[in-house]
Amino acid sequence: MGLRRRGRVSLSRQLMMNPYWRKEMSILFSEVDRNRDGYLTIEEMIKNTRPLKTHCDAPEYKMEALASAYREFWGQVGLKPGKKVGKQKFLKGLSKLGKEELDREAAGIPTLHSRVSHALFDIIDANNNNRLQKTEIAQWMAASGLNPDNAEKMFEEADRSGKGYISRDELIEAEFCSFFHPEKCMVQLGVKVV
Repeated sequence: MGLRRRGRVSLSRQLMMNPYWRKEMSILFSEVDRNRDGYLTIEEMIKNTRPLKTHCDAPEYKMEALASAYREFWGQVGLKPGKKVGKQKFLKGLSKLGKEELDREAAGIPTLHSRVSHALFDIIDANNNNRLQKTEIAQWMAASGLNPDNAEKMFEEADRSGKGYISRDELIEAEFCSFFHPEKCMVQLGVKVV
């Protein structure tokens, strides 16, 4: 126990060593840390989803489903009610969860992240047609504090088949990729992987 095989680096460690992943997750930490105290709480994470209610016209039951999925997912990172987590502990917890999520994915077991993505899809899909349109992506981006003018680019990246909408599976794959498959995302976005 606690020993590593020579020449093998754990998946958790691979994420921590990946500069692209560290940068993206550090940016996420900074964006969510709106009070700039250098710590995150589960309460902050959930509070940051509240603009979705207005921008996406989401009913309260959908917001609660997302909050519940957040508590489960982010709780595994170390964000528990009333507990503050600094950036290093956040990154370590997220990389550890990443290994567990990749193991679940490989075994065909639903991931915690997919539960979050399903709840998020249900909120973004304002017209409930099970397809995300560019306008819905723009509303989601505005609610998330992102520039809705970039919705076109994000839409094209997720709608790789070019059918004119983003399916539930495409959103789940794109979101999971951004968290736990940085090398795959980099290739999909045309970034050279060294």
